[in-house]
Amino acid sequence: MPEARTFLITSLRRVIEGDDMTNDELDGAVADSARLRGAERKAWHGLSYWADDDDIRAKDPSYAPSRRKQLANLLTDLECEKDG
Repeated sequence: MPEARTFLITSLRRVIEGDDMTNDELDGAVADSARLRGAERKAWHGLSYWADDDDIRAKDPSYAPSRRKQLANLLTDLECEKDG
């Protein structure tokens, strides 16, 4: 699923740089997330958790920077893992 991988990399970078992500965006771009494996699957889950946690980020100003660091680690893993 090379298109999913490209979307995940782009989206992780976007969120890490301060933008946002919704579950609708994520689900629209990666319709069959159950087929993802390895770092792609972990990246998808990381972005999904981010989208789910907007209420936590609103209440706790330290939460977003912490999660962005975790997303940066997922991006590194995804970029280092060979396709497929």
